[in-house]
Amino acid sequence: MSAHPAPPAAGKPSAAAPAKEAYVELAERIYVNLSARVYGTLAGADQKKPDPKALAAFCFKLADAFEQATNETPRKMAEIEARNKASVKIDEVDVSSFIKK
Repeated sequence: MSAHPAPPAAGKPSAAAPAKEAYVELAERIYVNLSARVYGTLAGADQKKPDPKALAAFCFKLADAFEQATNETPRKMAEIEARNKASVKIDEVDVSSFIKK
């Protein structure tokens, strides 16, 4: 028996590694797909290729736009409306009846 724990499998992140936020994962997937198209062998060699950092920034803008559009769908707006109706707004609650004079 060894005194050291086995390292995590190559494809699996360790438990100590922080989870990526959803928009980062979305931007990463967009970047991988876009860069395959832009820098792939099928892309024309005579065309100027964008800077990878600029392409990554563009992917984050696309991911942000996707999240904003997702929040504007009828289903999401109904969910937000229901959550707002169910929540208690502290500044609208009259607590004077709880205070003894």
